[in-house]
Formats: sequence, C-alpha cells, structure tokens
Amino acid sequence: MSTTADVASRPGRNESLSLRRALALLEVCAQETDPAGLTAAEIGRRLGVHKSTVLRLAAPLLESELLRRDPTSGRFRLGPGALRLGHAYLSSLDVETVAAGALDDLARTSGCLAVLTVPDGVHVRLAAHRSGPGSAGRFPGRIPATVPMHCSATGKAILSVAGAATVERVVAAGLPPATGRTITDPGELRAELVRTRRRGFAVDDRELDADLRAVAAPVLDHTGGRRRGVGAGRARRADARRRRAGARPRRRPGRPRRDPAAGRRRHRTA
Repeated sequence: MSTTADVASRPGRNESLSLRRALALLEVCAQETDPAGLTAAEIGRRLGVHKSTVLRLAAPLLESELLRRDPTSGRFRLGPGALRLGHAYLSSLDVETVAAGALDDLARTSGCLAVLTVPDGVHVRLAAHRSGPGSAGRFPGRIPATVPMHCSATGKAILSVAGAATVERVVAAGLPPATGRTITDPGELRAELVRTRRRGFAVDDRELDADLRAVAAPVLDHTGGRRRGVGAGRARRADARRRRAGARPRRRPGRPRRDPAAGRRRHRTA
C-alpha cells in the first residue's frame, strides 16, 4: 500500500497531491477487513496525515458515494459508488485477452494444446488457443471452431456448472456419437456431469476424437453467470494414427532407408 509520504517522495510529483491522497484514502478503506470501517483518526495514522486532512479529502468522496460514513459512529467504509466502478470495470473486460497469459502458462507447463471456449447453443466455440512445446502436428487436421458440448472436455466442464435447463436443452438436441466412446445416454451424461462437478474438472477420453484425450475446468465470471471452459488436450502421435489406420509410419528426415534384403544377405553369408 502506498502512503502519502511515499507519494510525496516520488520524482516527477505534480500539483495533484490532494488527488493522490484521496486515492490513498480509498485504498486504505478498501483494504480494511472490519465491516464497521475506520475512524478519521485511524485513517490519518495510516496515511501519516492529520484527522482534519482526512475529513477534507473525504468530503468529495462522500458526495460521489465512493465512501460512506456511518452517522452514529462516524466511521468510513467504501460506498456504493465504488461497487459501480468495479462492476463497470469487470463488464468491460475482454476475457480472451485476459486469459492469454494463463493459456500460455498452461500450454508451456503441460506441453499440450491449451484452449479457451465459450458456450454457443449446444456447442462450445473456440475463443483462443495456444500450442505447447512439442504439441505441433499432434492434432488430426485443423482445430475445429465449434464442437458439441456433450462429448468435449470444455463442454462438459461448462455443463457441470450450468443450470438444469441448459443440460436438458443439450439432451433434447440429441447426443450423437462422435466416436465409439461418446456418451449418448442422457442418464449417463447427467451422472458424468455430477462426477465432473465433484472433482472440479472434466475428462474427454477419446469421446470427441478417437486420437484425443483432454481435461478441462469451468471458468466463471464475478457473478457466476457467464461461463467459459479452459482445457488442455493431447492427441496420439501422427505415426500412431497411421499405424492404427494400417499405413506405414513416415521415415524421419535424414534417416537412411533400411534395406530389407541386407538382413537376408548377412544370414546367408553366416
């Protein structure tokens, strides 16, 4: 926390010392944990100013409702004006931009593809993604823009904290299988969402793509209303996918091609 003395000692200080002191006063009140608030004398001691200075600085803050003073005790605490400013700030946040740093960290530490998705009807829409080290080339084709909620990790994470109406809307739209492991039974999906809610994260065990496993957790805003899903997933290596499809794995660049006849020649010579 910055005190008035700290503010006054900063180079380049201009004539707006009163404004700086008023902001410091608000910060003191914001950090106070006692719901009764602080007296003018207590605020003055924390700021290093006289009680009369506190009363002078508080006057415009009271008028704008950034502060509230109890008429009986005379104690100060934050007012509804501070709440309005907080809500205005949160409403203006761009979640995708705010999440960029967290996605970078998740991709780097997990080595997987990290994604942020938002609800879009009975699907989730890709809002942002970051590739982890070594994850390039491990996904079959391009990353889809939307995927069904019922068979994706981020979709199930969002559904686990959504209301019953949202879950029933997804069920009513049908639960078509994307792979042989997709949950298509409504009762089984509801049970899976209960398990997800209890453990705090969702699992996609090759339910969306036969080569992909992923985990995800729900992300709520400050009201608990607007939901997002953040997850990390890794697919099988490309060679494993080709072997599963019956094709030979590709030869690594620079690696000499093996001559199958060489072994037979060595065997005859021996």
